[in-house]
Amino acid sequence: MNSETFRSRVSALIKKSRKALRLYSSMGRLQSHEHSELSEMQIREWQEVNSELSEQLSSALESRYTRRLASNVFLLRDRFYSRWRETEAEAHLKQRELISASEKGEFIKATLLGRELVVLKARKQACQAAHNELQELIERSKLTPPQVQHQEDSGKQQKDKGKPVKSAVVIPLRRKDGSS
Repeated sequence: MNSETFRSRVSALIKKSRKALRLYSSMGRLQSHEHSELSEMQIREWQEVNSELSEQLSSALESRYTRRLASNVFLLRDRFYSRWRETEAEAHLKQRELISASEKGEFIKATLLGRELVVLKARKQACQAAHNELQELIERSKLTPPQVQHQEDSGKQQKDKGKPVKSAVVIPLRRKDGSS
């Protein structure tokens, strides 16, 4: 991996995210039809996710160490993946509630659930897009995942320093008559 190329790709993704933020801001001001409230809710979700992506990448880019930057990109990708899947699961539950409310004739509840689903779908799409952008960055840069297990082991060792180590070696005893 060429560290300068990776940094330039991260910078390009930050610029792309900021451009998207400007686009969403201008779209929000142009809304003037009857569905503008729902559109604003969608735009707000996209803005929040893109803002977080931009801020987190900018923060990660401040690191002098390319390995730390790469590790932060992997963590950010995984965070967006988790949020994408959690939001997707929540949307499925709300969708079932919406169908049930509609079948029971609870139209106020159905309307409120519909509004929640608008937000959840926008959040899911935005998190999925952020994840995909980060995944593409990782693949184009040919990054390998950081060694998580090693870090966990060293963290455990740090926590256990100063404590006596309790271990025992069990040696099987054999009887002289040939049985164990």
